[in-house]
Amino acid sequence: MIKILWLAPNFNHYKARFLNHLALEQEIELTIMSGAGRNKMGDQELNEDWSFKHIKLNVLKKDFGKSKIVKEVIKPIFKEFDWILLPAEKKNLPLFLFCIKLRRAHKGVRLFSYNHAQLKSDNLIYSFIDVHLTKFFYKNLDRVIFYTEDSCKKAINNNLILSQKAFWANNTVDNTEIEKYYSFQIPPKEPQTILFIGRLITSKRISDLIEYYKCLKQDHQNLKLEIIGDGPDRHIVETARRENLDIKWHGTLVDESDIAPIMERVSLVFIPGLSGLSINHAFAYGKPYITLKADKHGPEISYLIDGENGYILNGNKEENIKRIFNLLENRALLVEFSKNAKTKSEYLSVQNWVEQIKSSLLHE
Repeated sequence: MIKILWLAPNFNHYKARFLNHLALEQEIELTIMSGAGRNKMGDQELNEDWSFKHIKLNVLKKDFGKSKIVKEVIKPIFKEFDWILLPAEKKNLPLFLFCIKLRRAHKGVRLFSYNHAQLKSDNLIYSFIDVHLTKFFYKNLDRVIFYTEDSCKKAINNNLILSQKAFWANNTVDNTEIEKYYSFQIPPKEPQTILFIGRLITSKRISDLIEYYKCLKQDHQNLKLEIIGDGPDRHIVETARRENLDIKWHGTLVDESDIAPIMERVSLVFIPGLSGLSINHAFAYGKPYITLKADKHGPEISYLIDGENGYILNGNKEENIKRIFNLLENRALLVEFSKNAKTKSEYLSVQNWVEQIKSSLLHE
């Protein structure tokens, strides 16, 4: 039996579901220690009868790594686990140092992380400090599991980590939950619908979403836009839907039983801004995914193949509009993209994720 403590400063619904699959494995005993997430950022936690033990702390994500409460809870139970996951992030450095100190006293406990290839600064640029902090984390972790195979290779090739410490498990969503309510189908012919799913925050470029929709609707009058999510940029959506009755806003939805009926009528998913697990979510429903090129997308962007299961658009708005319009108008292409998206999702299944995590921790 492997005993794992998984520290989750932000315990969103995606994370809860795929970790529950890990907890169902007979050789795994999983405990989650979660924080209170991000304040007023559109996050929502699921409350269900999970298979893991759950320790909830009322500590915001931004404070989790420096919290005395977190340290006080971890200290007496540290020695009970074989593996402890701590996100390798700058804000968690004080907690990481604390765990390193505890590990010296309890040598049977090993530390690991599940993360991006490298730490980044808020200004989107890799700084000198980022590189050295990344190397410090990776040197002192017993194992690092990366979100994607590409991220793992990048970290090794950039000499950030020793290859024997580096593993990967595709970050994912719970496809089995989706399959309870949805079976793959090609998009309906009419009316066509674009879906945005994610938090309504600046990095998602909500204003661009609305502007692109307005431009597309000029030549595609029956085109609908549906939005799932909430957050500080909700006022942009509220204004837009008052001006256009073909925009429908659902607020935050985390249950696939609520999301599936919406996905049935969707032609494609479009998130102009930074993208991550929403790519997996769209693909699990067999929906093509479109976003704009950016330097700070999540590692899941590697699953999106331009011209195959969606588009990564450039900065030319007029050209981008034409590409989206052509996909909507070209039925054969839309069906092809949809099938390709579904095929990719099978590779990214939660079942594969569980096996990849287990293999990473059991490897000696």
